[in-house]
Amino acid sequence: MQKSNLTLLSLLLLVLLTSACSNTSFKKLNTKLDEVLTQKKAEEPAEPPPSPLPPPPPPAVRKAVQDLNSGIRSYEDGNYNAAAGYFQNALGDGQLTLGEQVTAHKYLAFIYCVSGEKLACRGEFKKVLTLNPKFELSAGEAGHPMWGPVFREVQAAATGRKIRKN
Repeated sequence: MQKSNLTLLSLLLLVLLTSACSNTSFKKLNTKLDEVLTQKKAEEPAEPPPSPLPPPPPPAVRKAVQDLNSGIRSYEDGNYNAAAGYFQNALGDGQLTLGEQVTAHKYLAFIYCVSGEKLACRGEFKKVLTLNPKFELSAGEAGHPMWGPVFREVQAAATGRKIRKN
């Protein structure tokens, strides 16, 4: 590309320098310049057509993800009943990815533990570990006094390990 630009610049300079020359010389240079420009265009690869945008996800997928996100926001705002409803709706649509399902079940487990529903909390953690046997709570989540011990018990039962009591 630099060589063709230099050629083009050289020809333009030549045209300017010889513009005082006869009209016939100018026409020859102009013709040569047209040839170079035409050749340069032919050598340049055509731009690939723009890639089409992926189709939007089906409405059910968007609704499920919206419900999941609304559930997380409600949970963070302390509206656990509303959050649980959003998570259950998101899971009921059957359109969440595996990771999104794990997230919804994890938050449901947190809600059930905080609400004193230890059996339901265990059930949600079992679903989490069924979906992702290698799942781990974050350090902050694992240290929570209400659901940390429940998760460790369910995880130990799922892996066949015994849990140490302090």
